[in-house]
Amino acid sequence: MLQRLRIQLPNWAQREHPILRYELNKSVRLTRRAQYVRALWIVLLTLALLVGGYLIATNLLTQSAGQNLTEALLAVVYWPLLAVQVAVQVVAVLMTANVVSEEKRRQTWDNLRATEGGAELVMRTRWAAVFYRLRLPLIVIAVVRALLILGILYDLTAFQGRYLDLLINGIVPDVALPVAAVLLAFFMTSSLLLPLTGVGFDSALGLLIASIFQHRTYAVLAQILLVGARVLLVGLLVFLATQFVNGDLETTDLAAWTLMGAFGAAGDWGLAFLNLGFYGEVWATIPFGIFMGLALLAFSMLQAMVTDWLLALAIRRAEGSG
Repeated sequence: MLQRLRIQLPNWAQREHPILRYELNKSVRLTRRAQYVRALWIVLLTLALLVGGYLIATNLLTQSAGQNLTEALLAVVYWPLLAVQVAVQVVAVLMTANVVSEEKRRQTWDNLRATEGGAELVMRTRWAAVFYRLRLPLIVIAVVRALLILGILYDLTAFQGRYLDLLINGIVPDVALPVAAVLLAFFMTSSLLLPLTGVGFDSALGLLIASIFQHRTYAVLAQILLVGARVLLVGLLVFLATQFVNGDLETTDLAAWTLMGAFGAAGDWGLAFLNLGFYGEVWATIPFGIFMGLALLAFSMLQAMVTDWLLALAIRRAEGSG
């Protein structure tokens, strides 16, 4: 199955491509002992994050993590997974933002630019390499989200299968049960796509930085500013969304919809909405909130198109620079 999916990838994005293989092989080769040490650190870090998430979810062991299994699971993994997601976004930028300055330092950039399609191929393979190098955290993000989606499907069987009917009772606008089910499916699809389109967007943004700031010093400064802005944006969206949910933020319906939509699109990639009880509260509290899943799906598709545009722009700038 994976082999069939890989056939759909462009030639330059397949692992067998010589330039992509060269790019991936540039990583430092670790000895077997170093690999064991790294694996141990990954296990310890994972355990630390999960323990921290459990302590936060239970308010330092003073309360239950959630009213049901799905809610408890999300409460425990939410902050650890959010930290992993932010780290992935940051690393995606850092992996691509130095590609031009690195090639110039190796004195290969002029030769690449002089070769037809050479600079483009290097830029595109560096972008594709990000997904290969970050495959472990991306798999973790996808697997946890898939488990939470299965939890949602299980929760829908509550109240003799009428749970979704109860959630849409009294919301604005009134929608039929089949429509609500389709809109929920749109959201579940978007929750799996947003991490991929988000990483692709950040990687393309890093390439654009590389094409604009080709001197290493300027590129590093630009990376610091971009990473700082990214972390600040996520933190601000999480804080404002939390304030709104807790009733500590007075706002209009339009502002609330915009805030929660931005929170799902650029804050936690829709992670909090994978608690059906919480997502149902959004439907009940914010008019037209039930269409948020459709909006997030549309955003992920738009983000993919913008990513492609950013890649093309970065390539044009890089090819035209000296």
